[in-house]
Amino acid sequence: MVSDGVRVVVAGGVEHWVRVAGAHNGGVPLVLLHGGPGESCYSVEQSVGDELAKVSTVIFYDQRGCGRSAKPTEPDTYTMTRLVADLEEIRSALGLDRIIPWGVSFGCLLATEYAVAHPNSVDRLILHAPPVVGPLHPGLWSLRPNAVDTFLAPAERTELRTQLDGLTDPIQRTLAAIGAISSSEHAARFFYYDPANMPEPDPAAPEMNMEMALALVGTERPDLADDLAAITIPALVMIGLWDRHVGFDMARDLANRMPNAVLWIFDRSGHLIDEEQPTDYVEAISTYVRDAAN
Repeated sequence: MVSDGVRVVVAGGVEHWVRVAGAHNGGVPLVLLHGGPGESCYSVEQSVGDELAKVSTVIFYDQRGCGRSAKPTEPDTYTMTRLVADLEEIRSALGLDRIIPWGVSFGCLLATEYAVAHPNSVDRLILHAPPVVGPLHPGLWSLRPNAVDTFLAPAERTELRTQLDGLTDPIQRTLAAIGAISSSEHAARFFYYDPANMPEPDPAAPEMNMEMALALVGTERPDLADDLAAITIPALVMIGLWDRHVGFDMARDLANRMPNAVLWIFDRSGHLIDEEQPTDYVEAISTYVRDAAN
């Protein structure tokens, strides 16, 4: 059994910050796979992580180059293949037979790619706002400018559309849209169902690794959804009804594709369910893990 505390685990030649909490609960541990790409698990630790550790063993770690983990000497190792291999090395180093990958946003891509690559090491999946699309879907990034356009003030909308005119690359169009909403007076409405739920800035929160973000954004594998439809690993798919980052339809469709998936809808949340409905979020995961163990 793993023990509580912070440790360093070397995976792929990089020192990873790892923290175990709630080890006394036993059972198959949840492993938090944070979003971004390029963020850290810090915000989810603060919002719901330690509450979940009261009922389950939870393992937090920051992906290579992120948060409290070291940066690789070779930036070309920011790939999904390498992240999957890192997770497998961490699982092995901790002596765990099976894990429950708990993906948040981008982390869902890592969770599901890991499940496809190492199905025997996965007990079940927990997927918070999974950006997993089917082969016929135009892609998350192609849709981002339209999602942002809805919330801009008239002058901001005109400026964004001027920037987009002539831009055809979906990543460049996405970056323009993100820049527009980030500086908008209506930014909170895009990120949160209720802007009052937006927390105050936390000076202790690690900075985002933009190098990793730019290396991985737009590299999603379009046939991942088909691979997930072919495996029988149980999954809890969680989505905020007002999620503008990923969109409700994407999560619903993924849950429909996966043969043993349960869809849990949070009707008062946007993308950051753990911040807007933390009590309901903890209850959903706790109930799912508890029912699975019985």
